[in-house]
Amino acid sequence: MFKILITNDDGIDALGIRRLAEAALTLDGAEVYVVAPAEEKSGVGHGLTYRSALSPEQRDFYGLPVKAWAVNGNPADCVKAAYHLLFAGDEKPDIVFSGINVGTNLGRDIYYSGTCSGAREAVLLGVPGVAFSYDNWEDQDNYGEVVELIAPLTRDFCERAAKKKLPAEVFWNVNIPHLPKSEVKGVLPAALSLNHYEDRYQQVDEGYFLTRTYPDGIPLAEPQDYHLLKHGYIAVTPVHIDATDKKLLQEMEDWPLIKSWGKRDGV
Repeated sequence: MFKILITNDDGIDALGIRRLAEAALTLDGAEVYVVAPAEEKSGVGHGLTYRSALSPEQRDFYGLPVKAWAVNGNPADCVKAAYHLLFAGDEKPDIVFSGINVGTNLGRDIYYSGTCSGAREAVLLGVPGVAFSYDNWEDQDNYGEVVELIAPLTRDFCERAAKKKLPAEVFWNVNIPHLPKSEVKGVLPAALSLNHYEDRYQQVDEGYFLTRTYPDGIPLAEPQDYHLLKHGYIAVTPVHIDATDKKLLQEMEDWPLIKSWGKRDGV
């Protein structure tokens, strides 16, 4: 059996995680586990719970043939706890799917997103991880044909994981347009679009709410996730978890301060 662990940041009762489980269940030989936050944990980034105890609670999950637990923690907690507590000995999940998130996770959203943290935590534990997000923020109860749209992707990722053909230090960030399947133009590799919105704080009686402004025009000038998504493509971004700038690291050897101190022993 191929073991698929599913989590999210919208909470175990969210419609998106049900749709993701439905997509996973279409795969031959899939054994599906759902371990997700008991409550919504959007925007928590890669936060971990260590000053209070986690208390997983086994749950029915829409009557689907999966094993499911709700956890009083964040998405990264769910993946870490499932890895260490749910799977015994050498029996580990073959892949982790996170989502399907309400709304996109594009560009620098990957640093704030609990959805992305679920996939990232999987990779930190040595398991392939894929984050799925859907551009339905303005239509949150409508997941359209998303199961049909992601089914080929889930199948491809699982086949690659089974053959050990996914890189060990990369999680995959998938953003899906809110369109009928017939109108989706295809699947394309995408770079992160780091500057496609600007932050704004809106004053209200209670204080200030963080909001965003987006550009009016969306030219398809570069293969970046935001631009591709808005032009009708499913955008897939490989995100390396090692954020070290290797080129700059090498250049630092010539910094006068570093050269004046000399090499460390054994380096």
